[in-house]
Amino acid sequence: MSLENAKDKVVGKATELKGKATGSKLDEIKGKAQNFLGKAKDSFDEARRKSEERRNERENEDK
Repeated sequence: MSLENAKDKVVGKATELKGKATGSKLDEIKGKAQNFLGKAKDSFDEARRKSEERRNERENEDK
């Protein structure tokens, strides 16, 4: 998890809660979207890391 991804999740959750507290559906939706973006970035980073590990393992097997 990168710092940027964590920031997206925290700010998103805060915006969502602000929307709930103020009755602003727009802020609530924006917050959920930003939170989801942070989670999606985490998933993408994890998939990329695993892919690189597998590639490195295959390269080492070929040696």
